[in-house]
Amino acid sequence: MIIKGHGGATSIQNNVENPFNVRSEENIELKQQLAQSAMSLIPNGATVMLGTGSTVLELAKLLIMRDDLKIFTNSLPVATYLLSSNSECYLLGGKLRSKSSSVYGGWTESLLKQIQVSICFLGSDGFYNFAGPTSPSYSDASIDAVILQQARKKYILADKTKFKRTSLYQITQWSNITGLVTNKNAEEDLLAKVKQQTVVITA
Repeated sequence: MIIKGHGGATSIQNNVENPFNVRSEENIELKQQLAQSAMSLIPNGATVMLGTGSTVLELAKLLIMRDDLKIFTNSLPVATYLLSSNSECYLLGGKLRSKSSSVYGGWTESLLKQIQVSICFLGSDGFYNFAGPTSPSYSDASIDAVILQQARKKYILADKTKFKRTSLYQITQWSNITGLVTNKNAEEDLLAKVKQQTVVITA
């Protein structure tokens, strides 16, 4: 972990990726707020792609109450929760990646390229001083980039702590994202920087 100062602000770059079960316990209340807001973005009968983020998992927990969706995911924890859903749910195939509890690789990418969804939701490890969301894993970032290509509306779910965090691999630029869903009490100057590049939805 490297701490860098930038004009009085402090950013944290993660060089060590925590396991998914650790990240899923961090800032749960903040993530639940975002999940509630994201629910309102999903129209009836939508086709939905859910990525591997821990905030996306909180959204999956709410989606089990819906029965009108087709949901695709490469996340094992998300798929486990969706077992309780009455919607039509699909887990993509691929090579298992333990740190993110997900699947990735050429097979996963090939399957994704056969799917067009109406909306997708991805997480991010942070985006301080980046022109878009980042991931600590090149494998996960590559899969996320393909997911974005296959979705008409593309949302990033990231709690307010991610404004001062960053990671190694940029997934895409904010200009390619429909909107960022984050907490309403995030710092205004940091929000303003992202608002110059994409829509920001606060919860």
